[in-house]
Amino acid sequence: MMNKVANPHDAFFKQYLSQPAVATDFLRQHLPAAVAALLDLTQLQLEKDSFVDEHLRGYFSDLIYTTVTREQTPVRIALLCEHKSYPDPWVNFQVLRYQVGYWVQEFDRLQTAGPPSDEELDAASRRTRRPTLTPILVLLVYHGRAEWQVPFRFARHLSGMDDPTTPLSVALARYVPDFEPHVVNLSTLDDDAIQGEVVTRLFVLVLKHIFDHGLGGHLDEILRMASEVIRQPSGMEMVMALLRYIGRATVKLDKAAMARSLLAHLPKEGGVLMETMAQEWIDEGFAKGIEQGKQEGLAKGIEQGIEQGIEQGIEQGKLAAQRQTVLRLIQWRFVPPDADFARYAAHLDQIANLNHLEQLLDHVLTISTHAEFAQMLQSYLPETDAPQ
Repeated sequence: MMNKVANPHDAFFKQYLSQPAVATDFLRQHLPAAVAALLDLTQLQLEKDSFVDEHLRGYFSDLIYTTVTREQTPVRIALLCEHKSYPDPWVNFQVLRYQVGYWVQEFDRLQTAGPPSDEELDAASRRTRRPTLTPILVLLVYHGRAEWQVPFRFARHLSGMDDPTTPLSVALARYVPDFEPHVVNLSTLDDDAIQGEVVTRLFVLVLKHIFDHGLGGHLDEILRMASEVIRQPSGMEMVMALLRYIGRATVKLDKAAMARSLLAHLPKEGGVLMETMAQEWIDEGFAKGIEQGKQEGLAKGIEQGIEQGIEQGIEQGKLAAQRQTVLRLIQWRFVPPDADFARYAAHLDQIANLNHLEQLLDHVLTISTHAEFAQMLQSYLPETDAPQ
């Protein structure tokens, strides 16, 4: 059974940068200029597998893209989002573990695949008659509250090599690893310097201000951009992911003001969007909580005059609202057959954990088919109720 709460930063980061068009535009804006000039970003392709192990999952979300240079040399670009709100002095060591983990898997595949043909080898490899590992450029995207003052050189972790100019550092330079990731520090990026297509600018602006009280006064600007994004392919899913992220991760956001702004900036899309977000945020307003709770059991608690009954009624209202949100999005995205839809509803009724229902809603925004949802749903069912 599932027991971990989905990281809202991770869900938002992956929802946006798993779109190749968004990733391409983001890389154009934030890659080192010398690297960007060498790469053919029109051939960017997302790898399906994740290479962050369980020890690193608390630090990073990850996406790996493959592309080639303009001379057709394969290159991989790892996009890592650092979620903590403080700089980690060991982040470059974590990056090294990430790179080595990927290369180990690549090496194992090379060992089991047998010798490559001439067509599979680039010019340098043909000279040595051996396959090669793929270069990995790590982009570390930081958006925490604290100022990042931690150096990124890996060799500074080695005794006596904190200063690269010391005799020991110079003498050992060729014998020990020393590297650093390319850092995209959104916390220090000026708002006026945020460039790119509207989806990219929306993504960066929200990440930059997610830890500021009330999004740092940028709510209206964010929703104006969202009104443009929602009309694009996959725009509804992306705006839903945005609003869920804002609702779950923003510091001291006035949800009533948020609802008014939604009505002002997204009037045509207000149907499913506004209803869904109202249910998402039902626990933020006592009056809303009472109203929904009455519909799903609060009236019973009031009639009995028992405070516990009131609390249970509100909790049942939250669960019912979340189940309906999941079902409505499944219906909107995939229009499953009636029998499948009824089965999903029955299974969702068995899930009494609000965190699990929120995780399922994240999955609905990213999966490709309702069959994937059916498979995912099974893992959230209580063990005693799961089909044998």
